[in-house]
Amino acid sequence: MSNNVFSASNVIKAFIGGFLGTLAFTLMGKFIAPHLIGHSMNVAAIIANMLGTSDSVGLMMHFMVGSIIFPIGYLLVGYKYLPGPGWLRGIIFLIPIYLIAMTVVMPMAGKGVFFNSVPMSMVALMGHMVFGLILGLVVGTPKKAIK
Repeated sequence: MSNNVFSASNVIKAFIGGFLGTLAFTLMGKFIAPHLIGHSMNVAAIIANMLGTSDSVGLMMHFMVGSIIFPIGYLLVGYKYLPGPGWLRGIIFLIPIYLIAMTVVMPMAGKGVFFNSVPMSMVALMGHMVFGLILGLVVGTPKKAIK
């Protein structure tokens, strides 16, 4: 098995992990958030509104970023440099992404810093952590080089 960060196996696992993580994140916003904050959280609609497009395009953008962009970033940074098992590397990798989403992207979308809501920002944190956990679990931990 190749120890190359961008081996075909790692890239495929990263894309699968990113897709599954994005799916879990999206479903949590739809089905779990209402039980925690009284309403769903629709990231695709937020993206669509920011871009002035349809919810369908927002959903495609959400899945493209979660299934392709973040997994490539994870292979470059999280998989290669972060400590611990894969699941922990994934969670650690997603924390700065969450912070950027809450302090830059949400205000740009007109939602305020951290949604101007502790409960909503905690649900978003939970979604990002689950995404990272799934991504890291699927990709795994780098194999130690044999000396």
